[in-house]
Amino acid sequence: MKEVYEKIKEKWMLFINEGKEDLKKIKSPKDLAKQIPNLFTISRLFLAPFIVANILSGNLITAGYIALAASVTDLIDGKVARALDASSNFGANLDAVVDKIFITSVTIPLFITNPYLIVPIILDMTIASVNGYAHIKGLQPKTSKIGKVKTVFLDSLICSAFFIDIRNFDKLFKILYLSTVILQVRTLNDYCKTYETSDKKNNYDKKNNDLEVNEIEEQNKVKTLSKTLESNSSVTNSKKEELESLKKIIKDYKENDVHVIDNEVKHIKK
Repeated sequence: MKEVYEKIKEKWMLFINEGKEDLKKIKSPKDLAKQIPNLFTISRLFLAPFIVANILSGNLITAGYIALAASVTDLIDGKVARALDASSNFGANLDAVVDKIFITSVTIPLFITNPYLIVPIILDMTIASVNGYAHIKGLQPKTSKIGKVKTVFLDSLICSAFFIDIRNFDKLFKILYLSTVILQVRTLNDYCKTYETSDKKNNYDKKNNDLEVNEIEEQNKVKTLSKTLESNSSVTNSKKEELESLKKIIKDYKENDVHVIDNEVKHIKK
């Protein structure tokens, strides 16, 4: 548990440092303009308290309009970043973090008025947990196309929940609800498969590196014993036998190594 905490802390500090580096790059109005996408992203955090306050006071329509405005910022921040050539690793991570905080903070009080939202809330938190675990494992998770579509549907579902009392919005809510849950399940399945394959590849690379290290160590032993044989004619038979044994080990090792690698590659492809 302590190791997991340390990795989370390490990832968080890396995220903070990336943000500091982004701010240090601001040296002109042009550089400042490149921060517009991040400002759109952060604006959702400032809008969230107003949405929650209106939900708790029963003003669902007002809360819905504010949520719509927040959803628009989620749709345009990436497009603006690409238009300004301001895409960055920090911006992508910031968008993901803000999305999870915004959706969780808004949907939990909204759940009071619409208990059915508990399913998409739990599914989205599960997806966030899988992504978080992948980050801790150093797998560098990336949002898939289906994940982006899922986010659009989830935002639309949340917005429609505010207007459910308006005529025909209940039908729209049901359609979005079913579509969102299906997309969430597919996204979760897609991420799990992707990270499982990446994890197997990392383990394979590590195993291959360990095999190479072992081979180098055995070869060094052979070289040392060979030099001993050349410099000392009275070397014991046991040393000669050890040398021959090591040579045989290396030969067998290379043959087995090929089979191990082939099996690993076939397993990963499956």
